[in-house]
Amino acid sequence: MDMIAPLAKTGLISEAMNLWLAVPIGFVFGLGLYYAGFTDSRRIARAFYLKDVGVPVVMFSAIVTGMLGLWALSLIGFIDTSKMFYLPTFLVPMAVGGFLFGIGMAVGGFCPGTAAASVATGRIDAMIFVVGFLIGSILFGDLFPIWGDFYNSDYRGVFRLDELLGLDIGVVVLILTVAAIGGSLLMRAGQHYFWPQPDADVDALRARLKVQIPLVAVALVVAAVMALFPTESFIKPAPAGWFVIQKHAAAPETPEAVTAPSGDAPAEAAPAPAPAPAPARHPRGGSEGC
Repeated sequence: MDMIAPLAKTGLISEAMNLWLAVPIGFVFGLGLYYAGFTDSRRIARAFYLKDVGVPVVMFSAIVTGMLGLWALSLIGFIDTSKMFYLPTFLVPMAVGGFLFGIGMAVGGFCPGTAAASVATGRIDAMIFVVGFLIGSILFGDLFPIWGDFYNSDYRGVFRLDELLGLDIGVVVLILTVAAIGGSLLMRAGQHYFWPQPDADVDALRARLKVQIPLVAVALVVAAVMALFPTESFIKPAPAGWFVIQKHAAAPETPEAVTAPSGDAPAEAAPAPAPAPAPARHPRGGSEGC
């Protein structure tokens, strides 16, 4: 099969059309956030107390669905992974940022994406949250010289879990699928242990499980099949690392002057090669946050 996606990178659609497609996709995404309960700050906050784990369970299911879809389409040759953007890793800054992000989400009950969707429903708390993170973003940019070095520190390049663990992508996909399912079950058990529900709520949960169990089984089967394929079946070699902040290469050694044999006139020293251009540093892109 000929590579079809990413559509803009393969030339099937223009960059302008790619931007316009964000409008209906964003509308559908916002609708999904609304029906999943992500536009209710109280429900998001309750997840941190294991009082209502529906939000993290939905997040786990979205991660597994996206992961299986991406690598399955790559496996059959629909997506050219060499044309995808891979967010580089700045390990310590990302860990600190994730910790602060989690505190903000627990206190405010939103992340930027869910807050924007909630504003569309007319919620005042979401409007206040949006004003707050806009002010914070402006301050972060204005004071960037203070923490800019830390922001760009501990650069690890672009690497995936399969590279970190030394496993094939398909095996990692299976492990993450099992971990997501296991984590969802543990959170459900914790919710029922700490916050027992009335019988009516338990009956409603059982009705949902009748629909969810077949979907979970399908996800496990797909992940198990993908685990049979080597990494080379999923990843196409990238012709250039345009999507990566390149690591600084060591400076090339300057060759010593060429000496002439004894008795002859000394030969001129070989000209030193031009220094290698500094690697381009592209700004961090991609979807940071949610």
